[in-house]
Amino acid sequence: MLLSGLQRLQAAGVETAKLGVDAKNLSGALRLYESVGFNTTNTHISYIKDV
Repeated sequence: MLLSGLQRLQAAGVETAKLGVDAKNLSGALRLYESVGFNTTNTHISYIKDV
């Protein structure tokens, strides 16, 4: 599905695909995206506190 989606984007003239992923996700999503050529460009840290 991922590759098919990327191919459709390319066929539509899209030159760059961007996505966000939780780097601590244990499902292997980060490895999947890297395996098809995505590169990490920056990281984001969020903080939360119950009050």
